[in-house]
Amino acid sequence: MRKRFYVSSRKDRSAEADALSEKLQARGWERTYKWTAHDGEGTDAHAKAALEVLEGVRKADVLIVLLPGGFGTHVEIGAALALGKSVILHSPDQETLEKPYPCVFHHHPSVKRLISETLELEVLLAHMAPDGK
Repeated sequence: MRKRFYVSSRKDRSAEADALSEKLQARGWERTYKWTAHDGEGTDAHAKAALEVLEGVRKADVLIVLLPGGFGTHVEIGAALALGKSVILHSPDQETLEKPYPCVFHHHPSVKRLISETLELEVLLAHMAPDGK
């Protein structure tokens, strides 16, 4: 069985998303889309990126969200939930989870919330796959 993931966050957190992705790839997981490489400007570039992002979410088995997220983060959460995907939210604290307002979708039954100052790889893996590998 292939294990595929998509990481969602803000553009200014792309280094964190890439570092996490590299660790997961070293454990046999496949990243479905590397949005951190997107640097296009203008309507055509944004339209292309929007389609690629949604395709990345569609191909993923699990969506990993690093909060605080960007403008598209909650779109990606909604798409993942609509497609029946598992979602893992990492928030450094409860306050960040509830900013700028509490989101009901953070409490959807398919969403697992991990609240800790740092995201431990082993904890994340335990929530991603039954065998943790």
